[in-house]
Amino acid sequence: MDMSRFNDLAPEKAVEEILRCCGSTQFAQKLAAARPYGSFEELITASRNIWKNEVCVTEWLAAFKAHPRIGDVDSLRKKFATTADWCEGEQSAAMRSANEDVINGLAQGNTDYEAKFGFIFIICATGKPAGVILDALRARLPNSPHHELKLAALEQQKITEIRLQKLLGCEAPPVTATAAAANRLGTLGAHLSPAPAAAPTAPKRAPITTHVLDISIGRPAEGIPVTLEKMMVPGDATTFEHIGKGVTDADGRIGTLLEPGSTRQ
Repeated sequence: MDMSRFNDLAPEKAVEEILRCCGSTQFAQKLAAARPYGSFEELITASRNIWKNEVCVTEWLAAFKAHPRIGDVDSLRKKFATTADWCEGEQSAAMRSANEDVINGLAQGNTDYEAKFGFIFIICATGKPAGVILDALRARLPNSPHHELKLAALEQQKITEIRLQKLLGCEAPPVTATAAAANRLGTLGAHLSPAPAAAPTAPKRAPITTHVLDISIGRPAEGIPVTLEKMMVPGDATTFEHIGKGVTDADGRIGTLLEPGSTRQ
């Protein structure tokens, strides 16, 4: 399909074609609605902006969910035959180079990764040997959830661009981070990160604080009630002492569950 035919597709058909490249319905609808595109480079520029700045986190997760685990493409065959073929092509270098130890390592690594982060390991596998993918998986496992979410989103964009290239028969521009994307991803990371440590001369802070994030929009969650309780007897989950409570502020935080400077255990 060339760019002209893509521009002329009915909206619902354009969304269907884009969904073969990225499993986020919101992304597909926005990218289809922004037509016509004068060139493939213009399409890619729009796709990067939409993915990184206009698509909510739940749609990132939807796109991740549409992928098979490394080496597991059969689950997609019944739904998207062409997409499954693309997955095989993207993973072909990995599968050709995988020995039994590497295959078992990828299987266990994916299980550990999904248990920690709640979504499967996303990597642009095109041209990468299995050992390289396994090394990347193991290197990313210690990451914090917010950092790994950012990395997975960037890898998803690379995969989307390769699939758009296959869909339209065009040469994909190199993936580069834009200032807007860096700002969006940096903001998301800041919301998920703990507050900076207080300077030595700053007022004492409460020893226990909270920070709640609404991951569906990547912003702090305001108005969430939180109760702090202490188990009275270690190992006995039947008796607790009420210690404090509060409601998250506009930054998703509560700093008054305990008195500032409290040493209570």
